[in-house]
Amino acid sequence: MKTIKFIPLALIAALAFTAGCTNPEGETEAPVFITVDLEEQPAFINIANVAPIQVDTINLNSELKDPDAADPQGFADTQINRYVVTFTRTDGGTAVPPPQEFGAGILVPSGGEATLENFPIMYAAALQQPPMDQLLPFNGGIDRETGRNEIDMAFNLTFYGRTVSGKRVQSQTASGILIFTYSAAGLTAGSAR
Repeated sequence: MKTIKFIPLALIAALAFTAGCTNPEGETEAPVFITVDLEEQPAFINIANVAPIQVDTINLNSELKDPDAADPQGFADTQINRYVVTFTRTDGGTAVPPPQEFGAGILVPSGGEATLENFPIMYAAALQQPPMDQLLPFNGGIDRETGRNEIDMAFNLTFYGRTVSGKRVQSQTASGILIFTYSAAGLTAGSAR
């Protein structure tokens, strides 16, 4: 009989806990949230140029969750340690590269911003792996899922870190587009665009 009473109580507690996680800006216990602005996205990628895909400029802005609060000691300054990029197809296909994870060492002051330049969102090796490898001439040059000679994807970029006081921080997720093609014309060393 004691077991039967315990299960409904555990269910009620679990539902109460999950109901409190609906605010996207409050997903972490930190007093700040980080927004991400992608000014210039790479968009068109020629996979014949094997190089990391980079975003020219990324702006990270830290905002206090309580607009009336202040942080004169800098306890809400955020140290970004890593970021993760995931991919989804926008052309009807389903095959995507695995998530790409990168280390970072970025300090974003509370109520301030940090500007990142030329940060990678995809390793160079991923351009030679599925599904992009299907666009290479010796593999047929056509995506097998869509029958097209290009692959269209969205990328989703999220930063992770901690405040100086030790509270975990997860940025909002920013998205952009990538269109992969193969063209032997105009090859340049060290460029994926």
